[in-house]
Amino acid sequence: LMVGRRTMAACMACIAVSHAFMLAPVSRIENLRTDGLSRGHLCQHRRFPGIVELRASASAETEKVGWWDSPKRAVESDGGMRARNLKFWLQEEHGIDFSVVDIRDSPLEGLGTFAVADVKGGEVVFEVPKSCCIYPELVFEDRQLGKTMKKLADVVGAGIEVIALATFLAREKMMGTQSSYQPYIEVLPWDTALHPLLWTEPEVDLLQGTYAYDQVQDFRHQVDAATQLFEPVLNPQGWKAVFQPMESERMSSEAFGFLMRGAFASVLSRAFDSDLGASSGGESGLEQRVLIPLMDSFNHDNDGNPSIKFDATITQKTGHKVVVTAAEGGVRAGEEMAGFYGNKPNWQMLANYGFVSTNPECQEATLEDSLCSSDALYARKAELVARLGLSPSSQLFDLQVTQEPSELLFAYQRIAVISDPQELDGAEKAGEGPLAPVNEKRALARLQTLLDTRRKFIAEAKDTALKAGEQGQETRVRRSVATTVADLLDSEAAAVKSLERRIQIRMAELE
Repeated sequence: LMVGRRTMAACMACIAVSHAFMLAPVSRIENLRTDGLSRGHLCQHRRFPGIVELRASASAETEKVGWWDSPKRAVESDGGMRARNLKFWLQEEHGIDFSVVDIRDSPLEGLGTFAVADVKGGEVVFEVPKSCCIYPELVFEDRQLGKTMKKLADVVGAGIEVIALATFLAREKMMGTQSSYQPYIEVLPWDTALHPLLWTEPEVDLLQGTYAYDQVQDFRHQVDAATQLFEPVLNPQGWKAVFQPMESERMSSEAFGFLMRGAFASVLSRAFDSDLGASSGGESGLEQRVLIPLMDSFNHDNDGNPSIKFDATITQKTGHKVVVTAAEGGVRAGEEMAGFYGNKPNWQMLANYGFVSTNPECQEATLEDSLCSSDALYARKAELVARLGLSPSSQLFDLQVTQEPSELLFAYQRIAVISDPQELDGAEKAGEGPLAPVNEKRALARLQTLLDTRRKFIAEAKDTALKAGEQGQETRVRRSVATTVADLLDSEAAAVKSLERRIQIRMAELE
């Protein structure tokens, strides 16, 4: 496929994809197929004789499992088969030492990484070589994808990394046992809807009114654009399939779309920033998105106390490996080791990793505010807020539980409540503090009214989500998804309540 022959619309769509994913956070998720999941049978893996494979057969086509009835995670219901296959592959093919670590079902979600012996702080838990990792330059050198990806990279820039990794994962998944990464590919989240990229439309609609909704919808539209661009390469239809060099089953465009969403969800939730894939062997200091098997099996510690440490930057001193060590307190045998994905706001945690954190650092709400356009003083007020770097309409403010709100939020209120033109003369100092006691009381009252409206919306949205989850298949909303949405809304409610307490304190100081 020559990128120059693609339509301008498709190329521009992929530019949007690259920009959206350029700054997207990284490190875990899953795939949903509404047309049913084939049951599989066990067979010997062609590339790795010691590995047992779960593969769909032609005879299994008559034995469908609806998406609603599919297990939460295949890795949670396969008796540990995929975990054992991954371990065998990492040990035998890539020489990873499992003397103090094991991978198995986690009580939290999916697979987890467990200590099988006591590990002191600072001691090496394991090392991951470059040979088993997936990185952009690997895709650029790929015989099937490389030429197209390089041409696209010239157009879209740095954001190509996520596109490249996701497209590679989709291709490897389609290859099945022909893929040299098959044991790793099989533990990725293809089989359920833990990530919003894989939710049903009614489930995504439950997020409306939150910033997460805008982010998820943006991701989904952009992934669909990338899917349209790369389907002719990976899943050609009709006579074009005759010239397809890859041995894989053809699938419908709808099924291929779900496959690509699963691939992008995996990259968004599991990739790390590392220079491991750099052509200079890690000496340049330039970081790229990289998929690092085993290291991406660590679940998130909500309290910010990870039991492991690592530096994804590699040098000749590390032997071009990522070295994972135990944190200061060490790890006891039998404990599940945890990583830390960062204190990102929960709308971002959900959009990238597919879950909501209970850590107060992540509890955040987004408050939207606008000046009254029919106000006789609107033009002058709009000029004042613009000087503060704010917008007179649809201005967003972040509210966080653990941090004081921006003084600009209060400045916006002070300007908004001015009714006397003479008061505008000193309003340019609204960002420095209260203009006058009367103005400050009116500003705080206006802000409280905004919070009352937001609190009411949150309560109604949570009630709608939980009721939809109870109705189940009638609404195409799973209970687990409804609960996740409710958790996100509870997180917003906590941020709103936190600001309300601060307003009460300011009001009391004015009395």
